[in-house]
Amino acid sequence: MPSPISQAQFKKLRLLLGQGRVGSVYSYLADRGYYYACWAAGEVDGSSPAELRVGTVPGLRLETAQRLQPSELTRIRLAMGCGYLDTLSLQFEQGPLVTRDVTAEETAEFHGEVFRAHFLGLNDWSLHIPFEQQEKAGGLEAVERYWQGVLRTSAQLNARAIARAAAALLAA
Repeated sequence: MPSPISQAQFKKLRLLLGQGRVGSVYSYLADRGYYYACWAAGEVDGSSPAELRVGTVPGLRLETAQRLQPSELTRIRLAMGCGYLDTLSLQFEQGPLVTRDVTAEETAEFHGEVFRAHFLGLNDWSLHIPFEQQEKAGGLEAVERYWQGVLRTSAQLNARAIARAAAALLAA
């Protein structure tokens, strides 16, 4: 379960995003147990080789990313971060804190909005086919189970990467 985030903390995240510091926003949220941020941070934090980093946006198919200019990818990354924060902020309508991460349905919604705004289609989304297959096989509950598995795996991979980096620092 992620750590609750207050409105004051959330305003600071919005300021970071306004400065274009998408990776910092994702790192902050990932450190507090928001698994979508782990998934997204893994694609923008600089842990991948430069040629892969330039071509990645959370959920964007690599083939699509490779045909876009780096400046467009940067705009899409920022829009995706805004969509994520906008979706999380809807929780303030129910109470004073953000207490949970995004669902599969919420993720599909803000990814779709960002992709449409940048003239991309559903086929450009890496999760379109898996979500569609899961829905056919078991309905929306199956999609959500699949999504939660993707997020848990991302969090585990993120934790392993941090542990490797810490071990490398200690060995140096």
